[in-house]
Amino acid sequence: MDFRFVARNRPFAKLWGAQMLSATAQHLLNFALIILVYTLAQGTRFANISVALVVLSYGVPSVLFASVAGVFVDHWDRRIVMLVSNLVRALLVLGFFVFSHNLLELFILSFVIASVTQFFTPAEAASIPALVKGPDLLAANSLFVLSFYATFVLGYSVSAPLIKLFGPMAPFGFATVMFAAASLLSIGLPSLKPSSWLTQSITEIFAKTWHELNTNTRMIFSTPKLYFPILQLATVQAVLGTILTLAPAIAMTVLGAQLTDVSQYLIVPAGLGMVVGVIGVGFVTRILHEKLKIVRYSAFATALILLALGLSTEFHFLGLGYGTPTVLIAQLTVAVIVLALGAGNAILSTTAQTILQENTTDAERGKVFGSLNMVMNIASTLPVLIAATLADAFGVAKILVFLGLALTLLAGWQLIVITRPKKVGLKA
Repeated sequence: MDFRFVARNRPFAKLWGAQMLSATAQHLLNFALIILVYTLAQGTRFANISVALVVLSYGVPSVLFASVAGVFVDHWDRRIVMLVSNLVRALLVLGFFVFSHNLLELFILSFVIASVTQFFTPAEAASIPALVKGPDLLAANSLFVLSFYATFVLGYSVSAPLIKLFGPMAPFGFATVMFAAASLLSIGLPSLKPSSWLTQSITEIFAKTWHELNTNTRMIFSTPKLYFPILQLATVQAVLGTILTLAPAIAMTVLGAQLTDVSQYLIVPAGLGMVVGVIGVGFVTRILHEKLKIVRYSAFATALILLALGLSTEFHFLGLGYGTPTVLIAQLTVAVIVLALGAGNAILSTTAQTILQENTTDAERGKVFGSLNMVMNIASTLPVLIAATLADAFGVAKILVFLGLALTLLAGWQLIVITRPKKVGLKA
């Protein structure tokens, strides 16, 4: 695939640059908040719950506002939406320097910033076809998908080292600069007004959005060929959200690592695993041929890997001292398991999303994927809070083992019962 069109298409290059900067800044900010909140709550009975709440603070806005924001973006110049949303986020991040010691104020600020992000994301995605035409459109979308994983790995892996080198507030300073730079790039974009301006009032827009949301939800959960792949994608999202929430506790209480080293043992391996999974999904398809078979096998394998992670964390090496060979072996083992978990989840989610695309018509695809986004965001919020609450009560290792066992049973049931595409109404 030829990506040289980026050099020729300066407006798209600016859009891509704004996306890379703002996404990296958001991930940098999210993980810095996890570390800051865990540090403030460390030593209390609510450390994991506090981390869960901060994860929810930047996850819940997508559940509440994503669908509505997408509708509103169709009424405004998307260049202005991207410019203003990045500038507002840059200013809001400065608030963390004032409220860095108050958990409630941290949660509120995070929630507001994530709410603003719900307007930037659809404006950015909807602008690609306006700036890129013909055969370059596929390459443009591929770059944005690659950016999604690259910015996740970069943001979450750089945040902790920045704290170690420059102090706990360093990531917030870098995020401010990156949001501001993304806003400057947006200034250079041409006007991106929608081709057809809608004339409904705000009340009518809300009523229409709510009606379509209810209709789509009923349609999905009454149609096996739709809810089967969505269930797989939601499960993946729940697992990743849980691991992210419990990452500080796993690193410190189980592996004996420093809090600022959590990314190198858990987050970076997971991100690299996702990249490996995306690259390797074609190889897996050539071996197993049927997408439904890939989903069933990868779901079962991923559940077993998660169970292995839980069992590995049952071994405590804290009494041996940080840096001893046994501890280093344990840390390396967990990193390898998490890498495999990321790869398995990427293979599962990529295949499930393809099944969903193949089993929806062009007329209903947008609605279904809008509902998918909502379901995935719900899946990344509720299980996170439950897992964190139980982890504070019973310990991280036991919760990971329980989650691994539960998913193994679910995946095993799918492996035995769902043997043919017609079982779930899928195309053969």
